This record gives sequence, C-alpha cells and structure tokens, in this order.
Amino acid sequence: MNTTPQAIQAKLRKDMPTRAAYSSDASLFRRVPAAVLEPSSAQDVLGGIAYARERGWSIVGRGGGSSVAGNAIGDGLVIDTSRYFNRILNIDPEAKTATVEPGVICDQLRDAAAPHGLTYGPDPSTHSRCTIGGMVANNACGSHSVAYGTSADNLVDITLALADGREVTFSADGCDDPTLHDALSALYTRNQELIQRELGRFPRQVSGYGLHYLGSDMAKAIAGSEGTLGVITRMTVRLVDKPKYTALAVLSFADVFAAADAAPKLRQPGVATIEGMGGDLLDALRSKNGQEHAGENLPGQPHAGGWLYCETEGNTLEEAIAAAEALTTTVEHTGAVVVSDHAEARALWRIREASAGTVTRLPDGGEAWPNWEDSAVPPENLASYLRGLYALMDTYGYRGIPFGHFGEGCVHVRISFDFHSTEGITNFNNFMNDAATLVTKHGGSLSGEHGDGRARSSLLHTMYSPEMRAIFEEFKLLFDPQRIMNPGVLVWADAVTDGLRMEPAQRTHEITPVQLFPRDNGSFTDAVNRCVGVSACRSMDGAMCPSFQITHDEIHSTRGRARILSELFRGETITGDDATTALDLCLSCKACASECPVNVDMATYKAEFLNDHYAGRVRPRVHYLMGWLPILSHIAHKLPLVPRITNWALHAPGVSTAVAKLGGVDTGRPLISFAPESLQKWARKRSGAAGSRERIVLWPDSFNNKLNTGPARAAVETLEMLGYEVIIPEGFVCCGLTWHSTGQLAMTRRVLEHSAHALKPYLDQGLQVVALEPSCTVMLQHDATTQTADPAVRELAEATHTFAEIVAPKIQELVAEGKVRKHSGSILTQVHCHEKSLGDPQQSSLILAALGYDEEQIQTGCCGLAGNWGFEDGHAEMSLELGERELFPRVREHNGPVVADGFSCRTQVEQGTGTQAQHVAEIVRDVLREELG
Repeated sequence: MNTTPQAIQAKLRKDMPTRAAYSSDASLFRRVPAAVLEPSSAQDVLGGIAYARERGWSIVGRGGGSSVAGNAIGDGLVIDTSRYFNRILNIDPEAKTATVEPGVICDQLRDAAAPHGLTYGPDPSTHSRCTIGGMVANNACGSHSVAYGTSADNLVDITLALADGREVTFSADGCDDPTLHDALSALYTRNQELIQRELGRFPRQVSGYGLHYLGSDMAKAIAGSEGTLGVITRMTVRLVDKPKYTALAVLSFADVFAAADAAPKLRQPGVATIEGMGGDLLDALRSKNGQEHAGENLPGQPHAGGWLYCETEGNTLEEAIAAAEALTTTVEHTGAVVVSDHAEARALWRIREASAGTVTRLPDGGEAWPNWEDSAVPPENLASYLRGLYALMDTYGYRGIPFGHFGEGCVHVRISFDFHSTEGITNFNNFMNDAATLVTKHGGSLSGEHGDGRARSSLLHTMYSPEMRAIFEEFKLLFDPQRIMNPGVLVWADAVTDGLRMEPAQRTHEITPVQLFPRDNGSFTDAVNRCVGVSACRSMDGAMCPSFQITHDEIHSTRGRARILSELFRGETITGDDATTALDLCLSCKACASECPVNVDMATYKAEFLNDHYAGRVRPRVHYLMGWLPILSHIAHKLPLVPRITNWALHAPGVSTAVAKLGGVDTGRPLISFAPESLQKWARKRSGAAGSRERIVLWPDSFNNKLNTGPARAAVETLEMLGYEVIIPEGFVCCGLTWHSTGQLAMTRRVLEHSAHALKPYLDQGLQVVALEPSCTVMLQHDATTQTADPAVRELAEATHTFAEIVAPKIQELVAEGKVRKHSGSILTQVHCHEKSLGDPQQSSLILAALGYDEEQIQTGCCGLAGNWGFEDGHAEMSLELGERELFPRVREHNGPVVADGFSCRTQVEQGTGTQAQHVAEIVRDVLREELG
C-alpha cells in the first residue's frame, strides 16, 4: 500500500466545499479544516498524521460527525474513518467479542452480531449512523446503559496511531509499548489517592480523562479521550447476549420532577432502560407538522407532565412482562401501560427517540441549542438538580426541554440561547459557568456521555482540582508532547465562546428570500440553521438522504449541504459556484422535510439558492427545457400533429442525442414523449356523466394532461363510476413544480397565482380538487402557500385532495356492501418520495387492502429519477444506481402489477426494467369496470 507523502497528498481533499462540509459537527462550533483525509487503512492514518505534523497542522479523528460537544472538528487535518475505514474484522461468538475498524457504524455491528444471538450494548440515539470509534472516543452510552454500561465498560482493547508515528495497543494487560506502559503506570501510582477521590464517583462521570481505569485496564482509560491522545485504528469490543424477550412499561407522573424522583427506585434486576421526559417535550413534538396527535398512546393523559420508559428483559416473554408489571407497583405514578408487542413498543419509543431533534425547536418554533445538553448527577440527586436547572434557565430568560437517561442521572436539554448579539453571547457564557457550578454542587459531571469537547472543557475547573487538571495535562503529554491531537479539548481548553458557528457574523452575506419561509420568520438563514448536525441524513436506512446513501460523501448529505450554505452566508469561504456543485446531487426528494428531526427542507433551500445564484445570469440549458416543460407541452398540444412529429424526432437515431445535448439532458437516458392528445382534448370529445351528481374538479397536471394521459383517463372513469361529475378545467393550469425545482421562483409564483385564479369559480362553489400526480399534490397542498400570500392560492391548497383520499372510503363502502368483491394477488408499490414525506400514502394502501390485494411496498424512498434531476446531464448513472438499491430488483422478481402513482416513478421503472407500472387509479378503474360494468 502506497503511503508516501505524495500518495497521501493525492488522497487529501482540500477543495473548499469539502472543507466547509466538515467545518462543524452537531455542535455550536466551527473550525474550517485545512484538509480532509478519508483513510482505508491504519497506514493511511499514519501517513496522514506524518503529513500534518510536517506542516504544523492539528489532527482530529472523526466518525459520523454526530458529536454535540465539538469533539470532531479542527482547523488542521480531519481524518474521517467512516467512508472507507469501516470493516468488521472478526466476530468471536465464543469470546463474545468483535474486532472492528473505527468507522464501523453501531447498527452495522449490531446487525452482524445478531445471527450469533449477540449485540453491542451501548446504543446512543444516533446508533444508525454513529461509529464505534466515535462512541469509544466520547465514551458514549445510550438508553440501555442501565444494563450494559458505557463504551469504556464494553472495550476490550484499542489501538491508537500516535502523533510521533507509532501504533500502540492498550488492553487490560496494559500497553504494548513498554516505555509508555511504564510511564502510565507511574503516573497512576504517584497520584492514586487523588485519582480515586475525584474520578469514578458514579457511572456517568464522563468528564475529563478516565484515569481511574489506569490501575486495572488501560484500554478503558483511553475511552473518552476525545481524540486528544491519537487516532483510533482498531478496537475489540465486548458483545452481550441479545435479549430473548423484552417488555416495556411506561409510567406517567404529575411532572418531570416526580419522574426524576422515581427513576432511581426502578433500578431493579431485569430493567435495561429508565428513560425520562416531560410534558414540554410532548408539546414540542405536537407542534411539528403531522405530529399534532403524537403521544396519545402515552398513559396518564391529558394531565400527566412526565414519563419514564422502562424496558425489561427476560428469558421468557412472561418473565419480561412480569418484570415490567412489577415496576408499576414499585413507585407512585398517575398511570401506567405495559406492552410486549413489538409494534406497540416501537410506537411508544418513537416519541422518546424523537427527542434529540424535536427539542431543537421549541413549541412556538423558537430555536434551542446544545452545549449544556449532557450533564449528569448521581441518580438520587436528579430531581433536585432538575429543579435547579429549570430555575437557572428562568433566571436567564431561557427555555429548554430536559429529557434523558433518568435512571443514570443523565440529562439532555437544548436551550434557547441567543447568538444574534454580543449581549446574548455574554449571557450564554455566564449561563454555562453557572450551570457548571450547579451540577458540581449536586455532585455531578459536566458530561454524562457526549464528552466535554469545545462545549465544556474550559469549565472542568468547576469539578476538578488544580492538581487533577495538572495530572490530565501530564497524561496528555505522554501521548502527544507537541499538543497537535485535537487541541483545545479537555486540556489547555478553548473558551466556550471561541469559534461559535452561530454568531452575528454568520449573516453578513445572507440571501434575501423570494419564498416566504413562514416557519423561519421569513429568513432563509434561519431555515438553513434548522440543521443542528445530528446526522440523521447519514443513515443508510429510510429515504434520507439518497445521494449520501450512494456516495457516502459528507458533501452529499443534507447536513453537508446545510453547512455549505451556512458558509456561503458568512462570505468567508464558499462561493456561489461551490454551493452549486454541492447542491447538484440533491434530488429535491423532500425526504429531509419529514425524516430530518428538525424538518430541514433542502429541496426548498436548493430552489431558493438557484433562484438567487442565477439571477441575471444564463442558466444551465436543462433549466429552460425541463423547467419550462409545462408551457412547451401546452404549446405543442395547441398545434395539430406536433406531439406525434415531435415524438418521432425525439426518438429518431442521432436526433435524440443531438436534442439531449442541446437541451442539457443526459444522453444516458431516453427522452420522454408527448401524449398523442391531451387529457383536456380527450375530455372534450367524450360525453361525461352529469345530472344530479356531486361535482368534483380533476387537476390537469402537466404530466397526466400532456405526457401520459392513461392515469388521468382512468381517474375520470373511476370517479364517474363512483357517482361524481368530473370537471376538467380548460386552458393552462399548473402547480409550478418544474420552475420551483429549477429555482425559477418568480415564474413559480406567477404560475401558481394564475392557476389558482383560473380555478377560483370552482373554489367559490366549494368544489373539491382531486390531484393525481403526487409531486404536484404536495406542491399544491404544502409548498404553494410558501411561495405567495395570494388568498386564492391558499383556497386552492385547502381544497386539494389526493385521488386516493377521495376514493378510499367509497371503495371500502362498496366492498362492505358486497357490491365489489375482494380480489387476490400481490401488488408491488413505489410510493412517490414527496408523498412519502409530506403526503398520506396510507390512503392508497387502504384502497388496495379493501380490494383484497396484498401490498408489498418499496422501502428505499425516492425512485432515483426525481423529476428533472434524473434527466440532467451527468445524473443518469447515479439515477439508475439509486433504482438498483431496491426498486429495480424487486420489480424484476415481482410477478404481478406494479403501482407507482408518480410520473417520474413510472418512467424510472420502465427505463430501468422495461416494466409498465400503473397508477392506482388504473387498478381501481379496471376492478370497477369488471364489478360494476
């Protein structure tokens, strides 16, 4: 393996978008690195360290970048192990251990251990994307630490790459470097009495170095060192038996203080978690779109103000349930529920697990930030500490929503700090010092599992004596005498206000938005600042973020793009062209709008940026072709034979390639075709149902009106068979989606207002509007009112319904009455990404279920075409690769109909597999034809 300086330099990423993407983690702090290295081996790490050392750069290791304390950023070399240095080297079922590289994801290890009946015990809320290396570096724990302890407790051995180029391994036997071993042993022996007095007082005392382990297990002393000693290159961790059976008891209390007071009393055999939250967290969750009824399954409603989640384990289901039920008689409470069904338990757990993102926005939409998000006290002191913390926040006029691992005395809270003024930053600094004094008064620790980082290292003087802090410094120097490993953390610490990401200077080059941004005070900057870096967009599960799931590149995560936009607003590092490059692979799929805990909506941000960036400039050719496609297709259908002639030309050999290149379309994709006649023309030629029927308006979106009219015709026939008179508006109407996705916002607004006023006569009659295309439906229902304050547009949004929403109850009624019989067979469905994010795909599922079909739903989110994105030059390869994740293989193996309501989804399925997918309207129409005649 070539690790020469030249080879390492070739692997370094020094481009500004990459550096900007790595400028922060999930903390308040900002450090723009000189370069980023993504190693695939220990040799790469050592080569990178040597390269940085020669240039006087600092060095910091990084995993998933989910650190809330600023442990994973630096202004020198950032070594990101998550992309390539992420192999599970060995699992030993007999010894119950696993040897892993630092970039292995927590869930990746747990999944690999599961076939052996084992699991990895620590499970922070970021378990779907945090790395084992990062967990050990911060001594992370998670909700099951009551049973399984900290990352240090589960560490067998660990290998570090040191600043001087050595690799050394630590274990219970000591250090394999004799000189370092002897020095560490001597340090412990000389200071044993002081170390035993100040360290290891309670399980969640994570702040500072774990020197109390030096006398028994040197590996554990390395855990929690936050990258200040070296870069982790390998670890062996302990695995535990996976629980055979679990049950969940949720207990309600009058308030969060009563819950905190009860928590220590519930630490009993068989109890694996004791998680707490208050009613203010539930209020915050219910303030989010689509979450208005969250928590209705919690006990003690509507008067409860605090809850404890207690998961129990057993060798039999009865044993786990008995342990859970026993907890309900152990303490006084206002209500309790015990569940053992996995789905019921998951529904309850989702409320608690949403906490980390939910509390970044207060119920009134106000911002809340970390930095005092991880304090811990002995559990018996928790209730008193919480009362003091609430009182301290009141003193400063702050609001925050505490929750956390109450059984371990660990509290997570995000607070409404003001970083927009000098006075606000001064108050923040004063609060941090007062909070540190408060937690120390309660015998606690500044950090319970996140580490001290840049958030709290400068406050360690409140809980440790000068003598202990001097020992910390001596310990650090044994590993890193040049002090280049993550400087500013733990020892010789940066001030808590040094290098804040959130500060007035962040807004010097902010963009004045065209969109209204109603949830963010009309501010594009505030909208981008929704991203707090918790890195849910780096998860390989779920729909977010498809471009990251393919590239594994931080730039192409939602967080990376948000960081780049934030840097753009500062005007110090990023240019508009840099941001254009970073946003290029954003599909505008809107998965982040729902799956991101704080509802970052990168599709909206991309549109706003493109609108500003290309103001007064010539745009990419594809913006004109695809953005203006609705008007181009409208004109084409105004002229006789033009659609047919155009289709022939677009698919003629040579001509299609030339047209694609001329229009900026990727030549790796077939061009789309026009329908031979528009839906509106088809409707004019037929005699529809009329009379005393209920009238309903079918929205003639550009895709179903001008490109493929089959689904719309099926919808018309279905609605008529269900007793409606269907009205199809004449003339040009459009939701403006294609202009929005290409960042042509003035035209988006103009088209929306024109269309809303064109439908005004129907809206004034109170008629419902049925939309077939999911992306257009979401545009009308959700995005339209963020583009314009025109009342007619709001009326249109409120009147718009999906086809399935209108039809589902009618079909259920017909089946219940025996007028339509149940069918059989399996239908594979691809839910459009916009509908999955902001719509209600359950309605289509209800239709299929009522008709007797077994639905198999694709789980990977966006199909990969994403409207105009998949046609843009340079995107075809990734677009098809996205389809190969699950969609294409499932379609190929499926023996039965495939349903995809989105025009893009059907196009992607056809071009990727040759299969013709259908709209659910076509399925229903065919059944009703057969059943009703």
